[in-house]
Amino acid sequence: REKVAMLLEKGCFGSDRILCLDTPTFADDAGCLEFQKEWIPEGVLHIRFANPDPSVTSTADGFLKGSNVTCVDLFGLEYVVSIGDEFLSECRSLVSVDLSFFTSVESIGGYFLYQCKALETVDL
Repeated sequence: REKVAMLLEKGCFGSDRILCLDTPTFADDAGCLEFQKEWIPEGVLHIRFANPDPSVTSTADGFLKGSNVTCVDLFGLEYVVSIGDEFLSECRSLVSVDLSFFTSVESIGGYFLYQCKALETVDL
């Protein structure tokens, strides 16, 4: 509940239902970024992770798994070196994802973008 409250406090809703998030806010002390679909306010279709931070070096398993977003911008994950299992898996409404900032990634867990059947655009 604390992170949901933070989300609503720090989130910026635009006319296109875009949620901009401060990446370090959702990382634990070990630099692992966690974000669950339950934390997304109703109606949000586009999520943008902003403010890259060198201390954020990995994503938790199940990152945004099963969410209903259509677009994800991962600009704030520039320093991530390890992507957990089921990253963006089962996001059946996901049409576009920008992975172009993943320049430091060394390992990717299983089921990466698994079952994202609507996916049309992946920016590398």
